[in-house]
Amino acid sequence: MKEIKRILAVIVACCFFTACSQQAMDRDIKADIATKAQKEISFAGVNYIVNKGVVQLSGICPSQKAKDKVEATIKKIAGVKDVVNSIAIGPVVLDSDPLLKQSVDSVLKKYSQATAEINNNNVVLLGQVQRKDLSKILEALHTLPVASVDNRLNVQ
Repeated sequence: MKEIKRILAVIVACCFFTACSQQAMDRDIKADIATKAQKEISFAGVNYIVNKGVVQLSGICPSQKAKDKVEATIKKIAGVKDVVNSIAIGPVVLDSDPLLKQSVDSVLKKYSQATAEINNNNVVLLGQVQRKDLSKILEALHTLPVASVDNRLNVQ
């Protein structure tokens, strides 16, 4: 009986470690994407979340070439298992929003399943976060020059 309890304890510990390790890897992938997005104009209208090594892309790119470049850039990041590219082709307006998007992405880079859409300095938060992280995110966003923050995050 003691041996079974020991084996179960090891299995539970391994599962916990694997889940924690995957969350850390997802955060690292998201942070790497955020860094690359700051340097590459093709990311200006793109949103991204990471879940279990899979990067989900949405938003807008101005051309197929830009869309392909974003996907290729992300596929080169260590730990990325797959990319789901739902980016639409359309006009991307380069006003103050891309700079604000970079700042918002910097705030969200620690939260692998959270993203934001920016329009006229209004921020719409999408995805999901842990309850303990929500206040940190909202406080950090309110230090930025945002007109409003619409929190649509699912809280776990």
